[in-house]
Amino acid sequence: MIWGNITLTRAGAASLHVLEALHGACFQPGWDAVEMARLLAMPGAFGLIATHKPADQEDAPAGFLLGRAAGFEAEIISIGVLADMRARGIGGALISEFTHQMAARGVTAIFLEVAADNAPALSLYKHQGFTPQGLRKAYYAATNTDAYIMRRILS
Repeated sequence: MIWGNITLTRAGAASLHVLEALHGACFQPGWDAVEMARLLAMPGAFGLIATHKPADQEDAPAGFLLGRAAGFEAEIISIGVLADMRARGIGGALISEFTHQMAARGVTAIFLEVAADNAPALSLYKHQGFTPQGLRKAYYAATNTDAYIMRRILS
């Protein structure tokens, strides 16, 4: 799947180390390849890797999305874009492709949790049609940060 100069590919066993590196660059602590493999082995699991191709250069990993579907609902478990690649449409492309894939599976709603103080992510999710549904107090225990539960209804 190509979105301008962004290419999205399904993540699988061959991409575990790329996922590990991307997750570690976006989050502390990052998940390791074993955790990624466990997640991707779950029923309904779905992963994407975004690569970005600057002019006259090779594709370079830029972001990822990990999610899963269960029945008519899906969840974005983790999504990240490298800091120097943000605000280029990569996050939106990942969410759009995940949404498309989940709709094809019959999913009618997608959920996610996001830190209440993460203004860029909140803006992205709202732009992608997600609305706040609730608040989890101190969801991110390491920083005592609240998280919004957000949902997008698929038509």
